[in-house]
Amino acid sequence: MDHLSFFWVSPDRDKYLRGIETEFYKRAVETIRVNRLALPPLPDVVLSIQRASKQPHTTMRDIANLLIDDPSLCGAVLKAANSALFAPRATGKCKDIQTAVSRLGVDRVLGIVTAAAIYQLKSQAKFGPQCNHILKRSAQKSREFAAAMALVTQKIHSYCDEPLSVEPEKALIIGLLADIGLYSIIGEFQRFLDEGHYLKFDIAEQVFFNLSGDCSRLILQNWHFERDYIEVAINTKLYTQARPDITYLDIARMANHLLMFRNHDDAIDDHDVELTAPGAEALYELSNLNELDFTRELDAVIEASSI
Repeated sequence: MDHLSFFWVSPDRDKYLRGIETEFYKRAVETIRVNRLALPPLPDVVLSIQRASKQPHTTMRDIANLLIDDPSLCGAVLKAANSALFAPRATGKCKDIQTAVSRLGVDRVLGIVTAAAIYQLKSQAKFGPQCNHILKRSAQKSREFAAAMALVTQKIHSYCDEPLSVEPEKALIIGLLADIGLYSIIGEFQRFLDEGHYLKFDIAEQVFFNLSGDCSRLILQNWHFERDYIEVAINTKLYTQARPDITYLDIARMANHLLMFRNHDDAIDDHDVELTAPGAEALYELSNLNELDFTRELDAVIEASSI
């Protein structure tokens, strides 16, 4: 499932990978188990916003004042606040950061700045050449997956007469952050090598596949992202009470299925996905687009998000 980068391994593959006996594998598992995994090195502004967003008395002005310290992230939030995806019903152009934060809300701002920072980390990785290549590919594939999640959500809305609990803009951010743990597990591998150990890269890559979901869960929990983000990262339902008719995990699985179909992935024969009637209509429409039209649809989502 190359299009999904490094998360969501199949049960058979997972069983095989858990049988890998390497010092790095055991070390990585233990690092995750005791919560010692190094978090991705985000800018101080993003970390400050993460902390502030969880304080009950934080205001929009507080978040705006933090953003002013980072022009690039400030620009990303302003663009999103003026985008068709994040502010479809907004009237007038938003020109100041406090208005942008008010228009988007603290949770959306947090998702946007974190996703932007992680994308930059992956694109400018400073590990070995092979690890850098994996992270850059992950950045590209996460972008495709996120766009597919947003596109599927939009189409489901168009086939559903009732309000839904899923939104295209949140689906996009969840998709962008779904394999956030990949950066940290590769960082752990780099430290392993720097200590003088050796491991064939193809074996290390299998460990990345196996542990990326657990790493993502740990990071998202440390940064206090809500359950919807974690469900998609680990491809597992976490709802203990009645679930909404459709969740972001359902959207992610539909987007995954759609990309597998369009990429002629043989593994699609073993891939099941639960569909509501609107979901089935949406997948049918998107599956029957020709390659050019489908690419245009994905590009339109990214352009509409301004991320």
